[in-house]
Amino acid sequence: MLSDPEEDDPPPRAAATKSAPLEHGVRLSRSLIWTLQRSFYERHGVEAWRSEGIPFHITSNTYIAQAYARVVLGWLRDWLPNNAPFDPTEPVTIVELGAGHGRFGYLFLKKLLRLLEGSALKDVRLQYVMTDLAERNVELWRENPRLKPFLDSGLLDLACFDAARDTELRLAVSGRVLAPGAVRNPMVMIANYLFDSIPQDAFWIEDGRLYESLVTVTPRRRETHLDDPDLLSRVDLSFHYNPVDPDYYGDPDLDALLSETSRHLPATAFLFPVAALQCIRAFRDLAGDRLLLLSADKGYHREEELVLGHGAPAITRHGRGSFSMMVDYRILGESFRRRGGEALQPSHRHESIVVSAFLAGSPPGGSVATRYRETRQAYQAAVEDFGPDDFFTLAPALDLVRDPLSLEQALSYLRLSAWDHRLLWRQIPLYKSLCAELTGAQKQELHDAVRQVWDYYYPLGEEEEDLGFELGILFLEMKLYREALDFFAESARLYGLEPGTAYNMGLCHYGLREMEAAARSVEQALELDPELDSARLLRVKLRRIELQ
Repeated sequence: MLSDPEEDDPPPRAAATKSAPLEHGVRLSRSLIWTLQRSFYERHGVEAWRSEGIPFHITSNTYIAQAYARVVLGWLRDWLPNNAPFDPTEPVTIVELGAGHGRFGYLFLKKLLRLLEGSALKDVRLQYVMTDLAERNVELWRENPRLKPFLDSGLLDLACFDAARDTELRLAVSGRVLAPGAVRNPMVMIANYLFDSIPQDAFWIEDGRLYESLVTVTPRRRETHLDDPDLLSRVDLSFHYNPVDPDYYGDPDLDALLSETSRHLPATAFLFPVAALQCIRAFRDLAGDRLLLLSADKGYHREEELVLGHGAPAITRHGRGSFSMMVDYRILGESFRRRGGEALQPSHRHESIVVSAFLAGSPPGGSVATRYRETRQAYQAAVEDFGPDDFFTLAPALDLVRDPLSLEQALSYLRLSAWDHRLLWRQIPLYKSLCAELTGAQKQELHDAVRQVWDYYYPLGEEEEDLGFELGILFLEMKLYREALDFFAESARLYGLEPGTAYNMGLCHYGLREMEAAARSVEQALELDPELDSARLLRVKLRRIELQ
């Protein structure tokens, strides 16, 4: 287990008055704010993303999953040929840290398996491991029908894992333990929206001298329950500076990296991702220093961005009990380069997220100049030339186009997104407006596109987004009754049978001339809502038909 270099969890603190700080002058990575945030995620589980306003779609969508799958395929191509030290009896393990709701893992597996089907590597054994610190999330994944086929086949396993503390993984399904010496093949590590939420330290450089930024946490009112995760929404942070010694961490690797970082910077503030560095080191040990790390987060990867203030120890609050900070990907890249590895990072500033790939180890069969040729090429195409950040920067502009898109333009946009369900959700009004003029061939094309999206859809139970119901309405209006029934059934499975859903199913059966089934659906609708006029009218019509 990893712990803070000098002490374990902060000791319990007494209740504070309104004016008294909860803690004063504490090293940022040891602050209680991280413990409160961990408690928040443990308590809320998936609800943290459903109802607390925590951003996640930009790192959990079909487009970024496809980009990652392409990079991983390139990395596999670099490692597996050329008589690499590879054990075919053991899987290549891909570990996702902080998987949370589980949507990214599902999408990534779908995209990677599709790529492998047409590849010379289609027979390579893989094992994807979704991890989270909240045990309740792991249990929910076990029950998720979208994940069940992957779990049953052994392709997917699960683990409760705290990226800020743990150094080995005990897999919940197979019982396998991933520990140093037990992993035979190179590994992949995925960390999206994680490093911004685990402990960091903050520093300031002035006149060539390094200072630590110590945090004081002050409540806005008198607090009596200091174990309440929502306390984070009711505190203010302030910082003051203290000069530090070269052996700040008492860890040769961390201290050397901190010294190297501070030596080349002008007067500025910067964040030092200490927990991320410790976690990466643990995974390099697990993998025998043969590791691909893919990470997307809000952060910076160029020194000039520090001048813009990105290195300040500011927090962004999400909902009541969580927050995030910027991630210094320059430092993560340097940690790999110092041990002979590589960092693949965008050559330009990214608007929302930075997507980086870090490589440890040397595949045999090539020179240093040619190693990871396939990985570099895949990263160039999937991230550098036009990547996830570019797509989500461009997307709002396309939504603002004044003239309605044609069907062909809308479907092209959907294909560009790699079949993103949120894009389809926004496009449904357009498709409904086009229904009356669509040819049979166009209806089929739209049907096939919707089926592609649904195949990748991983519902989280968002109450405001009943995609199945809206797609049922769309196909009902196109008079594709059997397809509409399928989607109304999905809506009922996910959200329960509502009066409107039952009524619409009755309309579908009526359109198919299945009168008995139509009558049953209408009766279900009226049982749920006896005052539903549309259902009462349809019942009258069905009874007239029955009497003829």
